[in-house]
Amino acid sequence: MNQELNAVPFKGVRPESLGNYFVGLGLIAALSKKYPHIRGCWRNGYFVLVGDSLSDDAVKNYLLNEWHPTTYDRWWSDVQKKDTKAQTDQGLWRARSTEKDPNRVRLLDAHIVGSRRNQFNHVLGTGGNVGKRDLAKTSRDAWRSIQKSKPQDKACWLDQTLYETSSGTIPKLNNAGSWFVYANRTFNSGQDWFREGEISPWSFLLALEGVILLVGGVNRRIGSRSRPYAVFPFLTESPSPKSEGEIGYFKAELWGPLWNNPMNISELRYLLERGLARIGERAAKSPHEFALAAMSAGVDVGIISFARFVLQQTTSPKVYEAIPSEKVEVNQTKSHESKLIESLIPWLDWLPHEPTDHKQKGKFKGLRGPIEEAIVRIAARPNDAERWRQLWLLLADTQGRIDRNQGLRGKSRALPWLDEAWFKKAWPVPPAEIQIARAIASIGAGTDTPIISNIFGVTLDKYKKLVFGGENRPQRVVWHNGRLLTVLPALLQRRLIDAESEDELPRPPLVANRKCPPEILAAFINKSLDYEMIGRWIPALSLVNWSARSNSTADADESQSESLVSDGAYLLQALFRPLFCPFNPRLFGEEFFSPTLEPRAVTARRLLNLIRQGSWDEVIQLARSRYLASGHNIIATPPIEGADGELIASALLVPLSAHEIASGLSRWLKPKKHSK
Repeated sequence: MNQELNAVPFKGVRPESLGNYFVGLGLIAALSKKYPHIRGCWRNGYFVLVGDSLSDDAVKNYLLNEWHPTTYDRWWSDVQKKDTKAQTDQGLWRARSTEKDPNRVRLLDAHIVGSRRNQFNHVLGTGGNVGKRDLAKTSRDAWRSIQKSKPQDKACWLDQTLYETSSGTIPKLNNAGSWFVYANRTFNSGQDWFREGEISPWSFLLALEGVILLVGGVNRRIGSRSRPYAVFPFLTESPSPKSEGEIGYFKAELWGPLWNNPMNISELRYLLERGLARIGERAAKSPHEFALAAMSAGVDVGIISFARFVLQQTTSPKVYEAIPSEKVEVNQTKSHESKLIESLIPWLDWLPHEPTDHKQKGKFKGLRGPIEEAIVRIAARPNDAERWRQLWLLLADTQGRIDRNQGLRGKSRALPWLDEAWFKKAWPVPPAEIQIARAIASIGAGTDTPIISNIFGVTLDKYKKLVFGGENRPQRVVWHNGRLLTVLPALLQRRLIDAESEDELPRPPLVANRKCPPEILAAFINKSLDYEMIGRWIPALSLVNWSARSNSTADADESQSESLVSDGAYLLQALFRPLFCPFNPRLFGEEFFSPTLEPRAVTARRLLNLIRQGSWDEVIQLARSRYLASGHNIIATPPIEGADGELIASALLVPLSAHEIASGLSRWLKPKKHSK
């Protein structure tokens, strides 16, 4: 027979601050002393207790009249001082081994775990001191305030904790701001505003009851190089600084697990003691790794999300306060997004680690922090295309910084190929600028000379993986952040030069697996597109492995070609386009050039030089002679004045479909006379 259970919600207990998160844990710990089978969970953004014959009144009556908080006594303080002076953990281990009270042992394990040197739970400072804030004193002050208060005041303060109802005067409680930032009057000091908040003594006592559930695992990943994140559950390394001014600014992050299936105290202790967060077989230790673990179902079953709290300096160099950050949802199965990002982790491991002390500012590189933060932001909102774009551009910028630094090239790895699925995550509906950038970025895909080798100083190894080719950048790298209509012609010219040196009669190395629609190329030539955006995205898009062929209709709508406005500049590039083809164009079902006169890189380079110089008569004469040699004559061209040679040269780098190349050329050909 199923027993009906009562659910009691506490709408004032929401994980919007670390203190309130701990209040939720503290409620189940406190009520379990009287109701051993009581369960708790997070539902609709607040904490809920579930139990037989449970009610609001029962909870309040127990807390007001029967409950006594765990005695918070820093009984290890003297031993800790001696160990710190001797740089050992032996005194702490002896004290722990001889202590007979299991509650006191558990209290110690929530603060410190010995691992040759004592490792501290950063949430509790250095063994119960957060800077000059003594948690033991605050605990005594809070309990004394409750005991000395009137019954109606005690009840009002408890209502404020449980239901966030307004009440009368709250007793002043110092040193509580580390977890309850809204109660810390100077947590945002240095700005033009601040907030004076108040905290109920019940909130602090229940939070303290909850925080001591975060017991460090004395058998959990202990080694000679153990750090606090390795022994305390759901505590991460400090996030990498994004600027030199942030060095030492962050201490750690706590990723508080939220669950919606009710747990009893034993199940909760087990969940917290395991602290499971993995990426495959690898334990997560950094915030971005926790984010990836959440995306890839690498956490305990039942956790639906994480409430993130960043321990950072706000009021004092010795005080780290818990600042709430975005929640991260947990996937119950390995998500597609996690697979895309997981390939970045080995590459990130090779990036230089940032200093953690202010004295090491000169060693700051600034490579890891922005990328790690961007990964966490994606985990919080995996379907936000803008966040994917931000991460993508950061990857390209980081690759460029490594590439241009001789020291970093020798110590770091090249970014691995990105999966094509990145494109759909970042650009569900790609604008015209991105379609042009994608087409250019796909040049050389699947060959030994992808265009990325002209943008970054990378080569392909025998396994077709990207690697840096030594400490010095090769000469073929011509990409720079200058004017796009200067960069693209130089890029085209470099590819033609390199092709000539590799083969006696090479075709232009411009094969591409993604094509640009003709109407978009026309807009490019008419200067109606954002050139800066195109230039910004070509390096990023070159990081994608475009070797898989796509449906041609997905890249270029052939029906648009016939109705394209016959702009003079567009038609001009169409005249020269066949000589830059990496293949022999077909016109009216036949190959356009005779076998001995197929497009060659040497001819294309000569033509390109004339175009860039604006020598239009020579350009047209060269093209006409090549076409006549294959039996095709072109119509007479009017005098060309004011044509932008760099613009035409840039347009010739943009890949078009074979259909569009033939269509554009057909407008220049004189009809052939057919004998009867």
